[in-house]
Amino acid sequence: MPGSRRRLPPASPDGGGLLVIGSGSDVDEEVRRLAASTGVPTREIEPAELTDAIWSGPSLVVVAAESVDQVGAAALPRRPGVLIATMNPPGADVWAAAVTIGVEQVLELPAGQTCLVDRITDAAGGSGPLGILIAVIGGCGGAGASTLAAALAVSAARTGAQPVLLGADPWDGGIDIALGAEDVPGPRWPDLAGVSGRLSSAAILDGLPQAHGVRFLSSARSQPSRIPLPALSAVVIAARRTSGPVIVDLPRGAGESARWLGGLVDLGLVVCPATVSGALASRALVTEICWTANTSGIVVRFGLGHDIDEDALANAVGLPIILALREDARLLRQRRDGHPPGPRRRSNLAKSCAALWQLAAKDQGRAV
Repeated sequence: MPGSRRRLPPASPDGGGLLVIGSGSDVDEEVRRLAASTGVPTREIEPAELTDAIWSGPSLVVVAAESVDQVGAAALPRRPGVLIATMNPPGADVWAAAVTIGVEQVLELPAGQTCLVDRITDAAGGSGPLGILIAVIGGCGGAGASTLAAALAVSAARTGAQPVLLGADPWDGGIDIALGAEDVPGPRWPDLAGVSGRLSSAAILDGLPQAHGVRFLSSARSQPSRIPLPALSAVVIAARRTSGPVIVDLPRGAGESARWLGGLVDLGLVVCPATVSGALASRALVTEICWTANTSGIVVRFGLGHDIDEDALANAVGLPIILALREDARLLRQRRDGHPPGPRRRSNLAKSCAALWQLAAKDQGRAV
């Protein structure tokens, strides 16, 4: 994939442990108290003291809400294991800063103490690698993003992985339909809309419905509503902590949720037809959600019209084309018959999904 993400420098010799940014704040005092109960070495600094080396070293970074603007202005490279902690209910400004910095969770204390202690304990002993994360969004209506997301999940399941498919579009009829699993019982997004903070990995592995080797969470056709960012972040992080691959199908207009995911993804896919109107719509979307060529690209769909070549499409949208998909009439029959997309291992869609997983895993030095 053209472009490369900015690399963190090697961790400092005293790396590991916990870093608290916002020395002397109420958050700092509370975090140090909780860290002391776990025996994790803790360092506190002011935002002005931040360097790339300090930022990259610890296993876990907790940013006090009072310091988020200064940390965001430092334009540090994205890294895993960053939280924001606040002693007050987080407002829109805190969530906006979370998107800018690329944090995994926003925790309100003292209500989030248990979650924070769990994260600090993980920092002490290590909790295994996070699952690869792919986000898929349609550059325009009817581009086929949900079909691709479901196919990616099925493709991962066939490798023996334990994928989690999250259908975050409340108005798409449900990702369970794309998976051929609308009759499978289990929770849907309205059942988890009120969660925030930390969910256990067991809640994902044991609590979500499963079909074709894929655990999934779908919107509810009887209760279509936008998914709150705190709920989405809690579920995404819990799903990744299972170490299995995670696929998120986003709606157009996802706004803040898409911007937040853009800072975490291993691969972001904008599905776009090879049309001028599709390119213009995709460009507007990419501008809104701030996805970049470092971690994102276009999956161009042929067969939905074709009045623009690939180079012009990439230039118009502002992202590289990483895959071209040809229209396959069998997909409609598969969906009608209740089968997931790409069931044939040698189909073009199955091969394309395998190539996308290899691309997403490339920077991680591991395979799906």
